[in-house]
Amino acid sequence: MNSFDTLIFPDTDIFNEKHYPLLLFFSPLHFLQLVESGVNSETNHEAELFLRSGLCKEHIPAPLGDNREHFLRLIRDIRVRKEHYVTQFNKLSIDARHAQADSKTDTGNTIVFSLLEEFGIEHAKTETNLKLWQARLVIAIAEILDSNEEDLREDLAYFDENEIAALGSQAADDYRAEDLLKKLTGIKGKLGKTPSGSIEKRFEAWLRLLKNHPAPPGKVWLASTRDSAEQIFRRYNSTSSGSAVPLLKLAFPAHIMASGNYVVQQIKEFQRATSDIRQGLVADFRRIATATPFVRDSHESLLPYGTDWSEQWEGMLHEYFPASRDGRNYATIYLLPDQPIARLLSLKESVGTSNDITAHGLLAILGTPQAK
Repeated sequence: MNSFDTLIFPDTDIFNEKHYPLLLFFSPLHFLQLVESGVNSETNHEAELFLRSGLCKEHIPAPLGDNREHFLRLIRDIRVRKEHYVTQFNKLSIDARHAQADSKTDTGNTIVFSLLEEFGIEHAKTETNLKLWQARLVIAIAEILDSNEEDLREDLAYFDENEIAALGSQAADDYRAEDLLKKLTGIKGKLGKTPSGSIEKRFEAWLRLLKNHPAPPGKVWLASTRDSAEQIFRRYNSTSSGSAVPLLKLAFPAHIMASGNYVVQQIKEFQRATSDIRQGLVADFRRIATATPFVRDSHESLLPYGTDWSEQWEGMLHEYFPASRDGRNYATIYLLPDQPIARLLSLKESVGTSNDITAHGLLAILGTPQAK
């Protein structure tokens, strides 16, 4: 069996060119959702293709039930008045360890309580339940900000640095060039300005929701950014005398540019062609993650060990997705000795997902795409 159940975090919008190449190896790719599917669901046709194919699987750790429609209405209001909500929720702490005073907790509860009442959301008036709703709202705001930043990047992608420099030289004599230059400069200024602590708040929010439900099955956790991975590394370093061990840097196309249906076909075709290679890589990861005791200086604890699966993988990538056309990106896989990630995060593990007794955690980190 060469499936490699993977949980990606903290992304919830995984149906895009950045993530499709990951499905060549990391599949099924499990991802988290705030709102269960239903009437007025935003799941588009392309997303449905990937879900039906079994390449991706969604998980709702804290279903909304009868409050679903009310919460969707609240999210629509957040999109319209996002600056107002961001200002309020930047002041809150999701993690009880970081709460500085009871007054801060009271303020957070007051804000959440008022919003729930305003939008007709029924809820138990307990500290635990209010914190659940606060976590949902923090994640909703983060998703909206992510979407806005992606829109800005798409606007900026129409211009390269040379074209922007040319606009600068024309700006003094052409008011249209000056206006466009101001707009592009404003976009560049907004990009990458992540509010202090926002990644940590988002991560803590998901953890709070996940504690209500067994974690999705995942032989490996996949962080979409280094900053996201640091949330796990920080916890690991605080509980372990050792450090994470880099195992393997696995290549992927930077993007797969095609319609959703064709992308699914390409992925399935590549998986069939590389079935033995994927099975070999998965077996290597399984061997390392289950071996005890872990001996840091042993060659058997590293990859590759007596195999050339990763070289064969890159050879097949060159054949199906040449770097000259599709670019390259890499995922670096780390071993967290003696700490499976679900246990590290104090999460309930899914029952019956594997016969293996996992002794160590596996964490993959997606890199930055390289130019063609």
